[in-house]
Amino acid sequence: MAPRIGELLRLAGVPPSLDKEAAAWLSDAIELAQSIDRAVKQRPLPVDHNDLLADIEKSAKELTKRIERLRWHPVTRHAFWRSSVFGPVHHNRVEVHDVLSTLEKVITAAGTAKDRSKGRRREFGKQRVVDMALAFFVRFSAHTASGTPTGAFAIFAREFYTAVTGVDPQDHGGLDRQIREAVKRQSVQRPRAQRKSV
Repeated sequence: MAPRIGELLRLAGVPPSLDKEAAAWLSDAIELAQSIDRAVKQRPLPVDHNDLLADIEKSAKELTKRIERLRWHPVTRHAFWRSSVFGPVHHNRVEVHDVLSTLEKVITAAGTAKDRSKGRRREFGKQRVVDMALAFFVRFSAHTASGTPTGAFAIFAREFYTAVTGVDPQDHGGLDRQIREAVKRQSVQRPRAQRKSV
């Protein structure tokens, strides 16, 4: 067992009878949290992400309007819809509805794919890492998780964060808010034979 895993198990107060299972679970949790943390950091800022989608949405709307304007220009309309790229024409007309329906789907997709989240990306990543720490703590610790900054869970969460990111959480503004939020949202607690509130 790696020294870091051993230290995290000790901080969480994992009973010796659960060491092997807890160590495997913790190792997987750290790996998953690292993957989530990397994904959050690589994700574009919401404003950049939304600008690109808004541009696609705007372009699709403009194209729809321009195609609909062909109605008032019969010669151009006929030449456009009879183009070979649309394939064979059935009953002397192209399925205009299918083309406009596809553009409507593009508009809807661009609108629904926008990032509606508020706040900074790093804060979201920090919360996900703390949530993973809480999942482990609730499952394996002999202690009860509390949202206090000096409790057993807070101490474990900070070390877990360091193991995942390789950075001291104090360098990123601390984790107190994320710890309180994770414990507040905790909905399922496993029954324990002995609980120690620390």
